Amino acid sequence: MGTIRKTMRDRLVLLAVCALCVALGFLFAVNLHKTASPAIAADSKAALDAGFRDVFVKIADELAPSVVFITSEKMVESSAMSGEDFFFGPFGFRGGPGGGGKRLTKATGTGFVVRSDGYIMTNNHVVGGADRVTVKLADGREFKGSVLLDPRTDLALVKIEAKDLPILRFADSDKLKVGQWAIAIGNPFGLNNTLTVGVVSGLQREFAVPNESDPSGGTFYPDAIQTDASINPGNSGGPLVGIDGKVIGVNSAIYSRTGGSMGIGFAVPANTVKYVMDQLIEKGKVVRGYLGLLPSDLTPVLRDRLGVREGALVESVDKDSPAEKGGLQIKDVVVKIQGKTVSSALDLRRIVQMILPGTTVDVVVVRDKKQTTLQVTVGEAPGGAESGDTADKDKVGLSVQPLDSDTARQLGIDEKVKGVVVTKVEPGSAADRAGLRTKDVITEVDDSPVTSVASFTKAVRSLKSGQTAVVVVVRGNRSVIVEMPID
Repeated sequence: MGTIRKTMRDRLVLLAVCALCVALGFLFAVNLHKTASPAIAADSKAALDAGFRDVFVKIADELAPSVVFITSEKMVESSAMSGEDFFFGPFGFRGGPGGGGKRLTKATGTGFVVRSDGYIMTNNHVVGGADRVTVKLADGREFKGSVLLDPRTDLALVKIEAKDLPILRFADSDKLKVGQWAIAIGNPFGLNNTLTVGVVSGLQREFAVPNESDPSGGTFYPDAIQTDASINPGNSGGPLVGIDGKVIGVNSAIYSRTGGSMGIGFAVPANTVKYVMDQLIEKGKVVRGYLGLLPSDLTPVLRDRLGVREGALVESVDKDSPAEKGGLQIKDVVVKIQGKTVSSALDLRRIVQMILPGTTVDVVVVRDKKQTTLQVTVGEAPGGAESGDTADKDKVGLSVQPLDSDTARQLGIDEKVKGVVVTKVEPGSAADRAGLRTKDVITEVDDSPVTSVASFTKAVRSLKSGQTAVVVVVRGNRSVIVEMPID
């Protein structure tokens, strides 16, 4: 018992000593915090302030070697142009005073290195149609470039014979949120490596950019990033990056009444850029998936009536298209394709265009308020465009694309109108001579209703040389009948 009592006494003493040590340690820590916390807090604030001050400095330093200066040159007829005319593109070519004959015109823009073996990303409107493209690196070296184009997205790749170039990396643009930092780097007005800062102002913007030198041409942007980072002529083709320095988009256009920045700029999203880049490098062109249907967004009334909260409503299905062969029907609501959720018409178009033609995918639709899974083999989009952009240039000289509800609103056209939108008119063609314009909506060709790209193509192919086609066009808030003699 004596031994047991001694052992218990020893344990109690040990516990008391431990408790005292803990208490003294706590008091010491509290006293130390009271005396040292102002200094520690000041140091922490200074470190935080220094880090915030330096973040844009680091981005400028790290990204500058990968951003390039691009000059495009072309010989053009000068009689119809003055020194202030654009040659092409929203920021395009400028030249000297006209005086008859031909003259050399130049455009400057921006690009950035996407592969170390000499691939440079830029805009189609910066280099498309040029006779000569020159790339000047940040270290002063200059190279002649060869060009690969994708006019549908206004993107282009320039290949130069250089190695071991520093590249920029891409972010996942699908994860972007309004309010995140957006930093533009480029060469506005020829001022090399200019950095401007703003935020992501909006997502999934749809708008059209006219070709200033060619009223018959233009580019439709279905899914742009909007930013208030200052973007001006010369920024075209440059990177828009996030706070981590990764590319979130390619600066492509501005909304402006003055020609300069008004706080509304647009960039092609990084995920689209990556897809186009890989296709151009691998195939030399962009191959897009195609279903052959016209999708639209759901209205509140249709959500209730069709029993679905989100998805893409099928408004029409082209005859003999992949969609028709796969069993898709009008009033189906596509809610998932290839395992990816579809929340809108834009989602459907984006997903489909990035599916390799020939791939059979599961398409989940809501039909009669019940989910049904269909297997559809994706086709290849005519003309390389996911929406069915096509042209019968040999006969009439027109390129068209489907008229969706968003484009109709943008053009000020009643959403009940069915037809196709003219996206390009070939100069000197039958369509050009007849007075057809971009943004016209064709609803009828020679008594044949036009409700899709396929029906337009079929109507045009039935036209014969020497015949005069009667084309019904919706232009703004009125319909116009156009007589078009066929060569």
